[in-house]
Amino acid sequence: MTGGRRMAWRLAGSSGLALLLVAGCAALAPDSPRKAAAPPGTAATTAATPPTAGTPAARLSLPSGMAAEAAGGPLFGILGDQSKVLVQLDPGSLRPLPGRRLAIANTVAGYAWSPDRSTLVLGDNDQDALYLVDAGRLRALGKVWLDAPSAAQRFGWLGPRRLFAVVDAPLGDPGAEFGDAALVLVDPLARRVVHRQNLHGRVHTAVSLGDRVVLLTTPVDGIGTAGLAVVDDRGKVRTVPLRAVSAGYGEPAEWTSTSVAARREAGLAVDRAGGRAFVVSAGAPVAEVDLSSLRVTYHGLSQPASLLRRLAGWLVPPAEAKLVSGPLRQACWLGDGLLAVWGSEARVVKDAGGELTVEETPSGLKLVDTRRWTVLQVHPEATAVRWRGGRLLAFGVRWYEQERPGGIGLTVYGPGDRRPLRLFRNRPVHEVQVNGDLAYAASWADVYEKSTVAVVDLRSGRVLTTRRGAPPYLLLGEDRMAC
Repeated sequence: MTGGRRMAWRLAGSSGLALLLVAGCAALAPDSPRKAAAPPGTAATTAATPPTAGTPAARLSLPSGMAAEAAGGPLFGILGDQSKVLVQLDPGSLRPLPGRRLAIANTVAGYAWSPDRSTLVLGDNDQDALYLVDAGRLRALGKVWLDAPSAAQRFGWLGPRRLFAVVDAPLGDPGAEFGDAALVLVDPLARRVVHRQNLHGRVHTAVSLGDRVVLLTTPVDGIGTAGLAVVDDRGKVRTVPLRAVSAGYGEPAEWTSTSVAARREAGLAVDRAGGRAFVVSAGAPVAEVDLSSLRVTYHGLSQPASLLRRLAGWLVPPAEAKLVSGPLRQACWLGDGLLAVWGSEARVVKDAGGELTVEETPSGLKLVDTRRWTVLQVHPEATAVRWRGGRLLAFGVRWYEQERPGGIGLTVYGPGDRRPLRLFRNRPVHEVQVNGDLAYAASWADVYEKSTVAVVDLRSGRVLTTRRGAPPYLLLGEDRMAC
């Protein structure tokens, strides 16, 4: 399977449902509070000690006020490796349905549905253009050139008459440096660019809020102070530095066989109803940003030393800091004051033959109670999470010698207080997409033909069918910039 198709499966769902803890709630009571260090000009709050050993964190309860939607609507996907075609698929089997098809000329890099789902926008991995498609008739509407040095990094809708795209800033722009990102606003009806602005940094993550988009920014070169930018549908950009959060990517001055690049990837989650953003990074307090005032508050999460091993370095730098090539954190707002955080730690080690290799260790899935600022572990080995339709899905892959993948399967928490579903035990699950009560769990090896996609009924836990070969690029209606 190509790297592009693997990246195509890095999609995620979102939901406004709350996730409540059935067990271990007493352990979330504040204990031995301390203040987190906060940079000048920002606020700090107290933090409490997380629960001790034995907390039955795996049993969760989700409210039943909003059930997951049935997978009955149209499901669109792109088939093919070299020649690509946009088709409608049967949700239960992923087989193409009879009807009109649309040939796709170039490699697709991302998609975004209009608010009314009438228009589909596809990114071009080879050109600086966005392609518009009439979804009802499966007809091409044309393309919009972004006048950028490369393809769009991220894009989405800010209303029926406005698209945004994050692109590389042209070096000819005044004040532009190599690596700067620029914001472009597009009128999809007129098919033209209406606004362009240099962001003076890289954009790591984007979360759309309807008529606004929240961007997590990092330095252009190396690891340094992260920032948050809020952009409205007129192109107004408001920014604030997150002085206690460092993030970014740094390459060595010269690449050799022993060179190691450094990374620090932070997670961004947004509480849409509360108008707050949260940025989570290893070794730093959680940054909470009020999106109206851009006021930043830092929250520390204390841990007794006895918990560090079980929590796999939660917000704590690993002991072998000099060997670490970098931590990765991702975050998702679940509602009702709860934040899900997961990720991994990557470090450089020597294999049996003395060669340098990268070893990645999961940091696990944790829930942060943002009302008490306590943390509870849910799944110690999860490296990926999806939150969709009142269900929390945790999965991941372990890598062994000679890049042989193993795995932790797929665990589904909720809806309601049902016991977790545990599927594909000890098998690698690379990506999961959710379509109502159906989940599409993809796994692949280095060999293209060994790729598989299992269609799972999340109500019963039954595998409906397994498709061999490369999975289609599914164009679900979910917000792909959320979790």
